[in-house]
Amino acid sequence: MSGELRAWLEAGDGSDEQFVDGLFALVLRREPEAEARERALTKLHEGTLSRATLVHELAGAPEFERIRLLDDGIAFARGARERGERPRWLQGPPGTDERVIELPWVLSRLSGRRALEVGYAFAEPPYLAALLRAGFDELAGVDLAEADVPGLTGVQADVRDLPFEAGAFDLVLCVSTLEHVGADNSGYGLEAEEDAASRLTALRELRRVLAPSGRLLITVPCGEPADYGWFHQDDVRGWTRLFARAGFFVEEQEAYELTEDGWRTAPELHPAGLRYGERGPGASAVLCAELSPRRLRRLLTPSGIERTARRRAPSSIRRLKRVPRSS
Repeated sequence: MSGELRAWLEAGDGSDEQFVDGLFALVLRREPEAEARERALTKLHEGTLSRATLVHELAGAPEFERIRLLDDGIAFARGARERGERPRWLQGPPGTDERVIELPWVLSRLSGRRALEVGYAFAEPPYLAALLRAGFDELAGVDLAEADVPGLTGVQADVRDLPFEAGAFDLVLCVSTLEHVGADNSGYGLEAEEDAASRLTALRELRRVLAPSGRLLITVPCGEPADYGWFHQDDVRGWTRLFARAGFFVEEQEAYELTEDGWRTAPELHPAGLRYGERGPGASAVLCAELSPRRLRRLLTPSGIERTARRRAPSSIRRLKRVPRSS
């Protein structure tokens, strides 16, 4: 039997129910809605829809485009991590949310044995799946809400008062979560608050549970400072000032802006007019940062002084340093 014939026979194996359920799981990474499932099964039975056409329809759906983008970013991050690279200057298409930047930026920088994910209950499933495959010896998640994530030790607690010992984690991940602390989270089924000091309290608590050599990878919406009720947005200077007040040293940070051409890095981000939801389905700009709890120690070392000076130097000087000398 030829390989092509075998493939055709295998494509027709199994019941239509098994095929539909498996195809939705493979392409759209979820179960089909009851109505969509029944419609597909009816058409397959009538012969007015083939299995190949159903594959074509699901793969051409707008929902699949976002899945493809996230999957591409996660695969890119895994490859970069294996090569020991820390990618910058990432890009994403127009009209997309900030996850297409946040996930590859953060996932490419994973390291350590003990990791804590903050806000895991509402985290993107592809992001959680990537963390579960990252090979941590211990992976914990903390959230005010409860969620069952096999392979992750979920803890229902407030990030401002964590039930962990000091120095318990090598890595803490906080992706699009800090801005919600102390805000109106009733949309997530939680209590509404209005406490601006909560974000500083949360950062200090995250610093406490980090090992001295640990790192915090964090992303936050960036742009024109504003209180949206259910979250807070600040500009680069405001977020950086908050990180410093909490005792963190900024090892690396990069701002991205959603432009007409898509997501692009923005070394000189101008916050005016950058409002949430006005350029796409989410943030109009995002700040990705790696923070270290050893702020004072780093500031007193030659490398720390050099990094601080380079980060605070005028942008024109930084650009000149990147221009290679002519021979």
